[in-house]
Amino acid sequence: MRESAFMAGNPVARLRRRIAEIEGLDEHRLSEAEGEGFGRNILPFEVDYLDKRLSGGLRRNALHEIRGETTRDAPAATGFAAALLIRLAALDPRPILWIMESAAGREAGLPYGRGFDHLGLDAKRLILVRARRADEALWVCEEGLRCRGLAAVLAEIRGSPRALDLTASRRLALRARDNKVMGLLLRQAASAEPGAEATRWLVAPRPAAITDDFSPGIGNPVWRLVLERSRTGRTGSCDLEWDHGTRRFASVRRFAPALPVPRPAVSVDRPPLPAEAGTVVALRRAS
Repeated sequence: MRESAFMAGNPVARLRRRIAEIEGLDEHRLSEAEGEGFGRNILPFEVDYLDKRLSGGLRRNALHEIRGETTRDAPAATGFAAALLIRLAALDPRPILWIMESAAGREAGLPYGRGFDHLGLDAKRLILVRARRADEALWVCEEGLRCRGLAAVLAEIRGSPRALDLTASRRLALRARDNKVMGLLLRQAASAEPGAEATRWLVAPRPAAITDDFSPGIGNPVWRLVLERSRTGRTGSCDLEWDHGTRRFASVRRFAPALPVPRPAVSVDRPPLPAEAGTVVALRRAS
């Protein structure tokens, strides 16, 4: 995995040189990409009910948002975003730019190359940039979306920074559309806000699907997805499983059973637990 950071020297110049190198992608590689699906404008889930809601799948020349409501949902949201990039990488040989704001890395950890490899994404395909602030991360994201030598640009940002307003969202969406590069906003511990994204997904973890003869809880990752926004106007929720072996999504049919959590017993020297309270009605006091 290659990494750049806003540290000593001139990081802006280094980033621009790297983008220039990527834009120098030779014609043979571009024509090879065209034959492998580079020219297709849709990234299908290959799950019928999802693709029908999205008119075939996710637009590759558009901005999409993936968010988790809390920090503990960040691994699930990151896993779903990585799965989308894995699907994209199978169609498009161009590298992927992954940008991480420092606050997001401090709270949820940094991308791990071996973890990506296990999930099905070759870490050598990634260019990792760590930015100190949200505005820097968004600037790098916009510059990356200008580069037609990239398959996708992902920006991981924590919370709802002031820099990520409707204007910034529109700028990113226009860059993705004009240059045919998929943009992903991975928002950690973030609330739903107005934006120009083509789709917005709320992601939460679910118990792992039971795989073969393994014990419950040991299996493929499963996510609860809520499609909160779509240009098609069709929203909804579903549970989706990811199989890293086949690199495909699947509708979940089996779940690991939830662990029973009994009501704690009362100590012998304590009174019994109070009975459930009945309905309480507020009445006006008589004068």
